[in-house]
Amino acid sequence: MAFYTAEWVRKLVKEDHIALQQHISKKGNDFRSYIDSTLPFSLYLDIGNIRTNVLKPNSKFITELAKLLNIRSSDMLIQELDLAYQRTINYYIDTYTNISSEELSAKLNDLRSSIESGNIKSSLQGIFKNTVCISNISKRNRSVLILSPKFTTIQSKFGSVVKENFDLSKFSDMVDDSLGNSPRKIVKAFLDKNFAVLNNLGHVEVDVISSVSGSTEVKRGLVSPRLLQALIDWPKDSRADLLTRKFSKETGQAETRIKVRKKFTGTKLVLEMLIEAGIMIGSVESQEENLKKAPRERAFLIGQNLTTRIKANPTIITELETSKSIKGYVLDTLASAFRGTTIKEYSSITDIVIKSLITKDIVRVVPKAKSNNSSVPKGEAVPLRKPSDAVSLVSLQALLNEYLPQQLKRNMGDGSATNVLNYRTGRFAESAKVERLSVSRQGMITAFYTYMKNPYATFSAEGAQGFPPSRDPKLLISKSIREIAANRVANRMRAVLV
Repeated sequence: MAFYTAEWVRKLVKEDHIALQQHISKKGNDFRSYIDSTLPFSLYLDIGNIRTNVLKPNSKFITELAKLLNIRSSDMLIQELDLAYQRTINYYIDTYTNISSEELSAKLNDLRSSIESGNIKSSLQGIFKNTVCISNISKRNRSVLILSPKFTTIQSKFGSVVKENFDLSKFSDMVDDSLGNSPRKIVKAFLDKNFAVLNNLGHVEVDVISSVSGSTEVKRGLVSPRLLQALIDWPKDSRADLLTRKFSKETGQAETRIKVRKKFTGTKLVLEMLIEAGIMIGSVESQEENLKKAPRERAFLIGQNLTTRIKANPTIITELETSKSIKGYVLDTLASAFRGTTIKEYSSITDIVIKSLITKDIVRVVPKAKSNNSSVPKGEAVPLRKPSDAVSLVSLQALLNEYLPQQLKRNMGDGSATNVLNYRTGRFAESAKVERLSVSRQGMITAFYTYMKNPYATFSAEGAQGFPPSRDPKLLISKSIREIAANRVANRMRAVLV
């Protein structure tokens, strides 16, 4: 994973902040669609992956079309779709300018230079002006990798290309009385209306064994608009790879990972260069798999409200690059508390600061702060009494209350669970609220919360419907609070009903 990607996206949005604000002000647009319509995107089409992930006999698209045609076996449909994807691969090879891996390397070096020198937006538009095909991975009927100025350029045309390459002449144009129409017209109408049910273009995770001779190093590329939002929110001096691994696991990206083995020399070298440059890589995947990942990506808490915060305070994006890191600010605050001095005013007044202030660092650092002149006994935690420390608790409480309803919905049953409360109207989840937080001398943070006891207290241990005990609302709320706070306070959070 090219972890500097988030840094140059910070620089890009700072430089392009006017265009970004204009983009997200339009209905239906957000930070993700800005990324999709701005950053270069590569699409890796491999017939082997398509056969494995998309052309499944039991897929919704294939079974429904077979039913419409009143045929028992879907083999013919799969065969024709397979040929259509092969022709699409050939179409990209034949249509777009082919460049070598050396020429690709030069483009990516130009990209690095543009990041260092500024003018990123104009450089992107110049370097990635046209869609190109990477010749090293161009194998007719088998695979192709295309590099385009932006995701939307490929997305807008891909479906049309596949449909145009589907051979309708294999289906009779004669009206079938039992079907009420000709098979050809039925197939064409179904393709036009339901092609999106067959597949999606998804951002994928790629593992590449290094191209260096004799190396066993694995380089991982996982860049997507949602992950970039999370990385932008992530404190700059924190380990981005930890967040990326968490994103990969929780969103299901790890389940759809493309692995490139050593024997694919040309493919491996090109994909490795793209990963190191931080270019987003996409592939065709079944709609079913894509839809499974979508809600899990949306539920990933960090970064998802970036669009709302930019709309509320446009200066956020002009401060992303130059703001002092969150951890640095916390450490300065602690140091000033011990010295009795005043720290310089923090340069950012945005929600990024409020939502990212890490209480974990206060808990971790305070017990270690020792001084020969300090009156604090060794081994004891310093009580958090300074106003600057109280702000972090206020921030943490605001964060908990913002995300608690949706975290509860994630942890509730889907309607048929017997061991946990089921999600129905959302009233219970919306009623839960953290009223206050407190910190013990040992650094333990306690969240005092409430919820709508009438009627939901009936499921508590003392209620009429308190069996099984696992349905107790208190268990569900406590678990959700701990999960939200996990990255900020580790295991130092407990929740108490008031």
